[in-house]
Amino acid sequence: MNKKKYFIIIIGVSIYLFIMIGQNRVPIEDVAVISGIGYDIEIKNKDIIEYSVPISTNVYKRSGMQVSVLFKEKGINLGEVIQKRQEKMDKKFIQGNERVVLISEDYARYGLKTMIDDRFRNSETNDKAYMAVCNGKTEDYLNYKVKGYSSSSTYLGGLIDAAVNYNFFSDDDKLIDAYVRIGAEGRCLVLPYLEMTEDGIQIIGAAIFKEDKMISVTDIKNNKILNLLKNDNSKGIISLQKSPKEYIDFDAKSRRGKVKCYKQGDKYNFIIDLTLTGTVINNEMYSNMLRDIEKKKEFEKDMAKDIVKQCDSFVKTMKKDYKVDCISLGREAAAKYGRQKGIDWNEVVLGADIKVNVKVKVDLQGRGDY
Repeated sequence: MNKKKYFIIIIGVSIYLFIMIGQNRVPIEDVAVISGIGYDIEIKNKDIIEYSVPISTNVYKRSGMQVSVLFKEKGINLGEVIQKRQEKMDKKFIQGNERVVLISEDYARYGLKTMIDDRFRNSETNDKAYMAVCNGKTEDYLNYKVKGYSSSSTYLGGLIDAAVNYNFFSDDDKLIDAYVRIGAEGRCLVLPYLEMTEDGIQIIGAAIFKEDKMISVTDIKNNKILNLLKNDNSKGIISLQKSPKEYIDFDAKSRRGKVKCYKQGDKYNFIIDLTLTGTVINNEMYSNMLRDIEKKKEFEKDMAKDIVKQCDSFVKTMKKDYKVDCISLGREAAAKYGRQKGIDWNEVVLGADIKVNVKVKVDLQGRGDY
């Protein structure tokens, strides 16, 4: 085939594709772009369940103005909700730009299986949308007005995204992460827990799941230690305080080394090694730490000891109250001793000896002492 014929074919195919793509195009004023979606449930009785799926959308006017509109519908199953909602819509929904997927606590405790099926089977959804559980109805959160934001969904997505800078959160709170954790052996799904306060919507802790069902909620203090034990390469602030006038704040980056797992007879043992490196941002306890190396070592030792104490306390709470391996140690045991053996890794971890070693290193002290 000579170059001329080849060139003509390329031009012809390009024109054809341009025409076909153009046929599917519609003005932006004729579509509603989904920015956030919620999942609520109400159990009427043992035979009747009502689903509600509010959707926050961005709608564009011909004047160029953008407005946020919430669409809500109810049904006895998710398929009926979708059909009933579209029957009342004068616009086509555009998916794939969702910033956040909110789950009400009632829905989370009932189980995420129907929501996961709804999201996973739809190839147009955004698998990287952030997920969170909220206290109350999701429509209230999606309707919430935040000054300076076009929609609540944009704010909520940013809120979860920015959480990695404090309290040792990970960046694994997306829809795709939920797919992986719910079905994985020795792993546990943990999601941010939101609540409406007088100061607005805040992350007040974490929702802990056993398989696809939420079983408990931590407060933000326990959530910080959970994150510290569970996540690698995370950031947060740890404080030591003796009194209102005696305290020190440590802005740290945490690295969790490879968890050591071994058996003594039928009993499992786990060793978690944590290394925290960072900056002292407030110091009202250790005078002259910048100049006195012994004071610096004293702080590092005291801080490491306090973190170990908090971690040991959390492990006891996990075993006694949560009764699930929410720090995913079972994953390490399954990798070492074999998967698909019918072992209940939650039971294994709850009955295991768990030791936490902490090393603290101050590498910066801001501008020093004033």
